[in-house]
Amino acid sequence: MLKSTIIPVSAALALAATASAAAAGTRVPNDMSQCRAGSGGTAALVRVVGFKEGTGRVRVQSYSGASNWLERGRWLHRVDIPVRLQGRDMTVCLPLDGPGSYGIAVRHDINNNGSSDRRDGGGFSGNPNISFPFNMEPNYSEVSFRANAGVNRITIVLNYLQGTSVEPIG
Repeated sequence: MLKSTIIPVSAALALAATASAAAAGTRVPNDMSQCRAGSGGTAALVRVVGFKEGTGRVRVQSYSGASNWLERGRWLHRVDIPVRLQGRDMTVCLPLDGPGSYGIAVRHDINNNGSSDRRDGGGFSGNPNISFPFNMEPNYSEVSFRANAGVNRITIVLNYLQGTSVEPIG
C-alpha cells in the first residue's frame, strides 16, 4: 500500500489520509441524528476546534487499525462538507462500524481547491504533537481511541503551518 502524500507542509500535517483516494470507504452526510442519545449504533461526535478561517471545506475520516491508518483509500467513513462555524468550532457526526479501536483524521481545505497546500490545516484524534518535518503523520498508537456502542465524543484541535512550526491558532 502506498501512503498518500500531502505535501507541501501544512497539508502533510493533517492528512495524508485525505488525498482524493480510491473510494474504499463510505462517504456519508453529516447526519447529526446518528449522534443523538438513543439513536442506536456506534458513532463519533467530533468537535473540530481552532479553525483559522471560516472558509473552505472540512473532511473528517475514520480508520480502523494500524495497518489502515492514513493509507490511501483505506478509510472507513468520510464526511466532506463546507465549513459552517459556530464560533471557531464545527461539529461532525461520523458513523463507526461498531465498538472497537479507531483513529480519526481531519483536514481543513481552507481555500476549497481540492488540493493540499501550505494554508490548509488538520488534526487527529488524540491531538498528538505535530512537528515539521519529523512527525507530520503520527502513529496509530498516538491517535487511536476505544469507541463504545453509542455516541463517542471527541475533540480535535486543528493545526496550521505558522512560520516553521505546525501548531494550533491562537
